[in-house]
Amino acid sequence: MAIHEMGNGYSRETTKSTRKKVFMLAMTDYFSEWIETEAFVHVREKEVISFIERNILTRFGIPAEITCDNGSQFIGKRTTNFCEAWGIKMITSTPVHPKANGQVESSNKIIINNLKKKLGFKKGKWAEELPFVLWANRTTTKNATGQTPFSLVFGSEAVLPTEIIISTTRTSLQTIESNKEVLSHDIDTIDEARDIAKIRMAAYQQKIAKSYNKNIRIRRFKVGDLVLRKAFQNTTNPTDGKLAPKWEDVIKLIPKLERGHIN
Repeated sequence: MAIHEMGNGYSRETTKSTRKKVFMLAMTDYFSEWIETEAFVHVREKEVISFIERNILTRFGIPAEITCDNGSQFIGKRTTNFCEAWGIKMITSTPVHPKANGQVESSNKIIINNLKKKLGFKKGKWAEELPFVLWANRTTTKNATGQTPFSLVFGSEAVLPTEIIISTTRTSLQTIESNKEVLSHDIDTIDEARDIAKIRMAAYQQKIAKSYNKNIRIRRFKVGDLVLRKAFQNTTNPTDGKLAPKWEDVIKLIPKLERGHIN
């Protein structure tokens, strides 16, 4: 399955792995929610290019678009020239709205939370456990599509360890001939399954938006109010990583400028 639209981003871990890797570079397919990620000591342009070549181009084909933030490793000359050479359109989120690339932000959160659960107190092993956390994520049914990322990409479900430990019909009674029939059926029905997943995803997104909008409360500010100023990616200390504060100093609102804007 060629991946047509992807999100790209990287996360700095607060704990070094036993291999001294502190960065996690991730790419997520917006439709199937398939995640590709890898641990790095550094994330520079050459690592980004190598990651795209190894994990995306040579495995799934050329994506039409990649959404990323404004990090120099994503918008630098080498990365830009590489994407242009392959006909990949790079879309960047703004410094004021770094979370516009929401799918990758969500993927990073899922991977990090699952790593925490799996590692316990052995935080230095996160790079070694990353492939197994990815496997678990790829074989878990997603609410948005009603399918696993694995089935949407490959057309059939992966054989899991539980099916080997506890024998199932699929693993114990399957013959070469019956396996060919099942695979042939999966190939014939994969387009239909993906269409159903797209319809379900659209309905799910509408449901989430409706629920979110229902809980929105209008907050009105007056001149002279004291407020916390939100800390953005370009205003925080890059060495703080995941421990960076979400808010800056308290500021006092001054008169309106235009169209309701307050400074």
